[in-house]
Amino acid sequence: MGTGTHELACHHCGAVFRRVPLEPGESSRCLRCDSVLESYSRFSAREWLAIVIATGIVFILANAFPEVTLFVQGKGQAASLIDAVRVTWESGYPEVAAMTFAAGFLLPLAHICLLFWILGALAFGRLPVFFKESLHLLDALLPWCMVPVFLMGVLVAVVKMAGLASLVPGIGLFATAVLAVFITMLTGLSSHKLLTMAHDMGLDAPVEKTPRAPTPALFARTWALILAACIMYLPANFLPIMEIASIGGASSHTILGGVIELWGMGSWDIALVVFIASVAVPIFKIVALSTLVFLAQVRSTSQLKQRTQLYKVVEFIGQWSMLDVFVVILLSALGRFGNLLTIKPSGGAAAFGCVVVLTMLAAMGFDPRLAWRRAGHRRHLSSQRANITLN
Repeated sequence: MGTGTHELACHHCGAVFRRVPLEPGESSRCLRCDSVLESYSRFSAREWLAIVIATGIVFILANAFPEVTLFVQGKGQAASLIDAVRVTWESGYPEVAAMTFAAGFLLPLAHICLLFWILGALAFGRLPVFFKESLHLLDALLPWCMVPVFLMGVLVAVVKMAGLASLVPGIGLFATAVLAVFITMLTGLSSHKLLTMAHDMGLDAPVEKTPRAPTPALFARTWALILAACIMYLPANFLPIMEIASIGGASSHTILGGVIELWGMGSWDIALVVFIASVAVPIFKIVALSTLVFLAQVRSTSQLKQRTQLYKVVEFIGQWSMLDVFVVILLSALGRFGNLLTIKPSGGAAAFGCVVVLTMLAAMGFDPRLAWRRAGHRRHLSSQRANITLN
């Protein structure tokens, strides 16, 4: 059954509903799994375009100025994301440098430019060239734009270095904080929301097709990614994630060692954030994904709605495991004082970055609709309306 402009498909359980125009403050939910299908857009295309332009300006400020400057015995060392990427590359870890450059700079920039391209046309009542292709690319970019995670990484790095030297926040830090807010707002502009916006404006936008039924072949691919993540998790935790050399001697730090150090400094709140993001979240993702895949594979019919909610949690927290990688590269950029102080990344950072990417790919590669289909829920509900609720 093709999906017309007045139908909504649930990407979590496969049900299809008749679309109903929403009023301010309303959202439509799936009757089967309770996932949000659509929410009323508070802003018009022109208002969204203004937000995108403001985001672009703040993005330039966040990357043109240093996040923070570290002073050791009168010498100052400033660091921005680009500085951190360059130092990491020069330290012999190009894979970590490329990963952080993509997640913290290149992909967020592409996201902003793509939204400007789409909304710039919609704001003037026309469809952009390559509209359909732009929407597909937009959905592919969204999970990998990690500006909010980078901001938290800056704050953790500041706390780690506060006891060793004097730190002065830069314009880049304040701009990154504002940018994180704007990027979070823009994540609500999915391809579905932009497509329905175009339809509601009366434009001849392409019809959103019902997603193809998931194939059981996804099981093998997801298991392979989970197994690879488990293998990389061992060196990620046992190898040092960074090395510090100073007048007092040299030392290396693992992920857990960094958590213990923060706790010993009295920063128990930051230590807890790092522990959750870098230790608890990867383990939780691996265990949760393994459970979801196994239950779908054995055609379990129990707690399907709860399993769908669990998948959404795994999807949401995926990028936050990148926190420690951002912390390490920032400390490497700040700690460049020759014999006085030198900080550089180590093998654990590369391994941990692989764990983050592998678990995110595993989560994105697994289709939660498989659990519903293998449990016998294949009937589309196109004759019914989705549940309309107040936000």
